[in-house]
Amino acid sequence: MALRRRHGRNRSALDFTALVDIALVLVVYFVLASQAAQSRDLPVSLPQAGTGMKPAVGTLDLVIEAGGGMTLKGKPLEVLDLAALVKGQPKVTLLADKQAKHGRVVEVVDALRKLGVKEIYFATAAGVEEW
Repeated sequence: MALRRRHGRNRSALDFTALVDIALVLVVYFVLASQAAQSRDLPVSLPQAGTGMKPAVGTLDLVIEAGGGMTLKGKPLEVLDLAALVKGQPKVTLLADKQAKHGRVVEVVDALRKLGVKEIYFATAAGVEEW
């Protein structure tokens, strides 16, 4: 009995192109999702605003907690420590708890402006849209 060779591709070699494409898409997705989760897992309750915009790219996120304490990337700091950390940062996003005292927020904003920060953004939670 004579066996004939089938036309088409050789089955011993697999095409991994589609698998690699899907793997790269998943890697990019999880990297971006983890960065978003890290920056928004904060111990603050942001005030709601219906007119908020998307967050600015490339800003330094400074957290002001309800008790008045400040943190940057999870590390506590004081107003005097801002000079070394804000150097060269033109944009800062303040994530102030809605229970934080207004005087403390103004004190931090004033210190940032004295240090040369040109753009200060205030983070808010998405409000309820009426239609």
